[in-house]
Amino acid sequence: MKRANLWVAIPLFFLLSCSGTEHAGVKVQGLIKQPLPGEMVVIERLTTTELLAVDTVDVATDGSFTTYLDLPEASFVRFNFYGRQMVNVIVNGKEELIEVEVDGDRPDGFKSVSGSPDTDLLDKILAAEEKRRSDENMLNQEAIRARTNGDVQTFNDIVEQYYTVDGKNRQALRQVILDAAPSLAALYGANFIEIEKNIGFADTLVNLFESGLPGHSFTEDLKSKVSLLKRVSVGSDAPDISLPSPDGDVVSLSSLRGNYVLIDFWAAWCRPCRQENPNVVRLYNKYSQQNFEILGVSLDRTKEAWVKAIADDGLTWKHISDLKYFNSEAAKTYQVNAIPATYLIDPDGKIIAKGLRGETLRSKLEEIFG
Repeated sequence: MKRANLWVAIPLFFLLSCSGTEHAGVKVQGLIKQPLPGEMVVIERLTTTELLAVDTVDVATDGSFTTYLDLPEASFVRFNFYGRQMVNVIVNGKEELIEVEVDGDRPDGFKSVSGSPDTDLLDKILAAEEKRRSDENMLNQEAIRARTNGDVQTFNDIVEQYYTVDGKNRQALRQVILDAAPSLAALYGANFIEIEKNIGFADTLVNLFESGLPGHSFTEDLKSKVSLLKRVSVGSDAPDISLPSPDGDVVSLSSLRGNYVLIDFWAAWCRPCRQENPNVVRLYNKYSQQNFEILGVSLDRTKEAWVKAIADDGLTWKHISDLKYFNSEAAKTYQVNAIPATYLIDPDGKIIAKGLRGETLRSKLEEIFG
């Protein structure tokens, strides 16, 4: 079975070592159909911040190799074949033998893994996500054809069908993820779920990992991330942030209590942010006399670029930044990993909406202020 090149945006931590003569750990046997003479297989591990090479394995002339993975806890492992083909395996430490076969010399070549039940669980999750995406794409194409043909009734029927099918597929995906927990496959699968919109699901996942893998590094990381997301979910009290203004004065979100406040995460280098700014300017000019404030939080790196963008775009509201890019304390507090990003805070300091821009921002402010 082919396996996609996965590990792209998941928090990971484990220790990995290949044993010597004692052959401790899980045995892995591999076969490369197109081995490159003189090359070695690189075994890599993923931490929360980087991919690290931890060992290399010699390959016999017939393309075979053997190694042992001595792991203190269930782990994600990547086998790197010459930098051309990757195979990702979940190892829980209880496997008797894991077998890996690859072409080795091309990224889209044949890949097969057997003997890893957790990797098999990941395949089930990936299949569920693939079905969701496939159905989504098919119905989108049908809707486009109906709209192009001016068939309003068919278009409306497809839209209704889309929401029904998508809802069922998302529920099926959530269930297959929960069924896999506490396998680490479930953690990867959680990347396909909008956690902020599925807090109940996230709480259940945390409970399953706390019960099945107590004290595991992934369990603790999951608990921490879900806790942080819940802190900035709609209905929660908005965490305070205090950062310097362009003039050097420290401005805090709490100083604006009593107003509706739009926290606007942006940057001079962010083209979508700059394209959105004229819309935000119009809305600020319209509602600034009606208990509406904006707190612009820049994720710029330099003061010069930040101040110039404020002037060029005519952004007359309050601005703050620690000029630390996505390492900004405010970005970490509000779990911002892409911009533009917005949070709307009510006069009592509660988050009442997030992700507003364009028409959705205009509509929400009109709903509030009339």
